[in-house]
Formats: sequence, structure tokens, C-alpha cells
Amino acid sequence: MNYSKKLRGWSLRDAADAGQLLEITCQFCRRTYRFFPHDLLKLTTDVSLDRLAGRFHCEVCDKSDYINLRVVQIWGSENGKLSVRRLVRINTVKKPIWEDGVL
Repeated sequence: MNYSKKLRGWSLRDAADAGQLLEITCQFCRRTYRFFPHDLLKLTTDVSLDRLAGRFHCEVCDKSDYINLRVVQIWGSENGKLSVRRLVRINTVKKPIWEDGVL
């Protein structure tokens, strides 16, 4: 079975409930980041994992076409060895939108 078809049946909430990590890899520049699903749920709605990969852009090369998402189960031997990105805070930017009108 194709891995992307497996991701279609698994949602962000399912991965958070199972205690899994999401591993995002840019196949262009070979950068890998790992995220906790419950951190991503604070930023987006509960979507299937096959749709989530399209929302990421690589921070180094700024490409989104080469993003690959994998679900990783955490094992006890990996505890303290894997680097994981954590959500610290969310900044909200206020941006004024102007419109010219007639007096």
C-alpha cells in the first residue's frame, strides 16, 4: 500500500492521541524537522496528514514541492536523542489595509 494512502486515513488528532511525532523532510536541501502534533493543532484545524504536508515550506530553500511527511513512533531508546521543534508562542501581526475613497 502506498504511504500517502495510509496518511489519508490518519489525522493530526489521531497522531497526537497516539503519541507520535511528525517528521517533515525537504527532499531538495535534505533538512529534517520533527514536530509534536498537539503543537500543530494550535495552529491549524484537525486535517488528514496527507493534506498537511502541502502547508509546509522549507525554511532554508523556501520550496514546498519537495516536502515529505512521515509519522514517527517514539521509542524509549530515542528519548533525549531526537531534536524536536516545540511551539513557544504565537505572534499576531496587525497589518492595516487602506482603501482610497471619495470625500
